[in-house]
Amino acid sequence: MKKFIICFLAAAFVLLLSCAAAEQSSTLLVYMCGTDMQDAALEDLYEIADVDNGDAVNVVILAGGASYWDLEDLRGNTLNYMAIRDGYIEDEDNWGYASMGNPDTLVRFIKHGISEYPADRYIVILWDHGAGAAGGLCFDETADDDGLTVVEIDEALKSLQQSVPGFHINIFGCDACMMASYELAVVLSRYPVDYFVGSQELEPYTGWYYTGWLEMLADDPAMSDEDLCKAIVDTFMEDGLANEPDDYLTLSAVSLAHIPALQDSMERFAAVLSGQLEGGNMSAVRRGRSRLYTFGEFDDGSWDMVDLGAALDVFAQFDPENAAEAKKCLSKAVITSCQTDNLDTCSGLSVLIPQDITDEFNEYKDGFNISGIIPNWIGFINGYAALLQGGSYHFTATQTAPISVGSGFSESFISVYANPFGLWTWNDEAESYEETAAEEVTVTDSDQGFTAVLQQEDLAYLDYVEGTFLIDISDEEMECYVDLGSLQNNLINWQTGTVCSLFDGSWPTLDGQIVTMYDQTSNQHSRRSLIPVKLNGQYTYLVVEFPAGSTEGRIIGANAGYDDNGLPIRSVTKLKAGDEIIPVYTMYYAEDDEAELEETEFEGDPIVWKDGMTVIYEDLSDEDEPMIMLFCFTFYDIFGNDNMSEMIEFEI
Repeated sequence: MKKFIICFLAAAFVLLLSCAAAEQSSTLLVYMCGTDMQDAALEDLYEIADVDNGDAVNVVILAGGASYWDLEDLRGNTLNYMAIRDGYIEDEDNWGYASMGNPDTLVRFIKHGISEYPADRYIVILWDHGAGAAGGLCFDETADDDGLTVVEIDEALKSLQQSVPGFHINIFGCDACMMASYELAVVLSRYPVDYFVGSQELEPYTGWYYTGWLEMLADDPAMSDEDLCKAIVDTFMEDGLANEPDDYLTLSAVSLAHIPALQDSMERFAAVLSGQLEGGNMSAVRRGRSRLYTFGEFDDGSWDMVDLGAALDVFAQFDPENAAEAKKCLSKAVITSCQTDNLDTCSGLSVLIPQDITDEFNEYKDGFNISGIIPNWIGFINGYAALLQGGSYHFTATQTAPISVGSGFSESFISVYANPFGLWTWNDEAESYEETAAEEVTVTDSDQGFTAVLQQEDLAYLDYVEGTFLIDISDEEMECYVDLGSLQNNLINWQTGTVCSLFDGSWPTLDGQIVTMYDQTSNQHSRRSLIPVKLNGQYTYLVVEFPAGSTEGRIIGANAGYDDNGLPIRSVTKLKAGDEIIPVYTMYYAEDDEAELEETEFEGDPIVWKDGMTVIYEDLSDEDEPMIMLFCFTFYDIFGNDNMSEMIEFEI
């Protein structure tokens, strides 16, 4: 009898558990600002509609921010409210006009969704362009691109907490570029929000893969929040790489319960960094920032977001113990972080540190001014920005000279991008930083390249150096030079002040034509570079990937970088047979005896795209006619300004 009762109770307990699991419900609230990507937004709506979500998963959409939609059910210049159930639109309503960049609109939507579709779990996703902590996201094209800033998201959550009884969000996500920021994570952690999902890098045009993770949730409504976050990340990566194997992808999920500890350690570390600025060590801080990869950066702009873990690495020199504490807290907070191999290691959260101070910084700084929450960090950023705006320096390098065979030249160098005072490397096992020396390179008179010498006073203001090349195409009627771009393989000896740029006589070419090329990012696997061109008459960049150590690069596609509103373009356009590519160059010229060189654009010869075309470094000395070239060093000071050494002419 006793055995029977125990078995009966066990069976009843299992039955109760299965009933509880079946009754667990979720409400997904998607705040979809369509803007100029309304077609991509519709693709995500179709992905959602492909899922038989049943009664356990409610899907509620607010689609607006677009002047028109390629779907009859949606109207432009208004807010379209709807629910999607098993592929069908329900409860469709026109909410009239309002800006999706207004936090009141976000509050209204979340409040209404929670009220109409109560559930055990709430998932809120903001969908649109994103511009990191500086710009925010959801830029409504019907409201002069008004967007939601970090400060305004804070205001919205505060309003919801005060007006919605038992307010709670399980997962807050941003299906937008570069929104996985420390600043936003800190804001979210102040409220009843458990997890945060976002991307550090630009997202592909298609964004998240909703069918994948919504099907998993519909099949297992009781899955944990953490598992759901991981499903969102994993399906995004799988779908993204299936669509474009060469893409640069990141997506991470953060447990916001661990953010307060990270915040405390970051505030202590920020006080140390501010002390470095106040103590006159601006140059070391600036050099650290310049050696960080900026997410979403193109030649025509960026939004100044860098990896938080990488920032701790380069600034660990100032306080290894506090940096290590912040690094450990960051690791605990990030529950999953996925990325493609063509990027350096990403920690899962980014942080805003300006690289160059322009008018844009003064325009966007109020949008992430959460000094009442993280006063030390915001104080450091503002102090750093103020010093960047505060000066310039003119370098007095000796005349640039080629390395001459038989001159007896021999000197040891490190990369200009290496820390002159050594490297601090994170040891995962010991959970601490270890100091190591920068790798040295010995250059002798058997090498090819150029050198110049800076004074010791110059070194205090030096950020980094590039080698700049031009081709002399002058004739009897006009003095004329074409800018080929810069070499970023430059070396420096911080003791002697000697700088060196190695050049073996080769330069990138496309279909046999010399092109201008700018390196964008590199790591141990590959280097990504950009070539300015006109593609079928439109200005853009060819995106080229070189495997590490290779002199031949694959052309991944084309990307114009940033749109007219300064927002990063989320897609790479694949080239197709017959596309016309015209290389674009900057040209400096002077007619007759004019003293001042003027700047203009110069176009190369048209190239018709064929599958399999690559960018190849070719030896310029193999040309039939000798080529007259010019070289100079470009010195960048710690304030973001630059000046050139005297040009040296050489024949190749």
